[in-house]
Amino acid sequence: MKKITKLLALVLALALVLALTACAGKASIVGTWKYSMDLSRVLEASSMLDEMDDDSGLISAESLQAMKDTYMKMFDGLNIVMVLDLKADNTYVMEMDEASKKTAAETLNARLPELLPELFAAIFGIPVDELPATLESIGMSMDDLTASDQFNVDEMMNSMSGEPAKGTYVFEDGKLILTAEGASDPTTMTAELSAKELKITAIDPKNADDKDFEAFKVLLPLVFTK
Repeated sequence: MKKITKLLALVLALALVLALTACAGKASIVGTWKYSMDLSRVLEASSMLDEMDDDSGLISAESLQAMKDTYMKMFDGLNIVMVLDLKADNTYVMEMDEASKKTAAETLNARLPELLPELFAAIFGIPVDELPATLESIGMSMDDLTASDQFNVDEMMNSMSGEPAKGTYVFEDGKLILTAEGASDPTTMTAELSAKELKITAIDPKNADDKDFEAFKVLLPLVFTK
């Protein structure tokens, strides 16, 4: 009888170990996920560059292309980390990582003095080496220009981040469904989950502007890691 009891205890212990091992190996969507967002790709995917096209004909095609190229150089290689916190109670918080946002802002601020003359050369035809003197003639400096509302990097970054996005989520059958606070319709995403990776491969476009959504596809897949 004692041998049978010991055997049962051993079997139960083994079953418990196997169960714990299986649970440990199962991928869980709960946790903090991070995605490094390439700002140059975001700019390229958005409609902003297309909206620069001037139907009036006052700006040549060459000037428009030079403007687009300069904006792409401004944001080249800049990344901001998006943090998606999926909690066990099926609520979520999404926000920008402050450290990565600060690094991107510092890099962009450092580039502006070199690239703004190129931008003004494209728009107004002012030779690059003549911009400081041109600004001085109207009582401005490069510092004044970079601090203006149009080129104030810190204000731009703050407007990009805003308040953290919050809401509830459901993950089932390969679909991650986010419902933001105050939103009438959820956002449905097709997602692939592994232990350390959450890959968003598609986003339901039903509430998106067709043009913007088509451009946004450039960014897919969005790969979040734990």
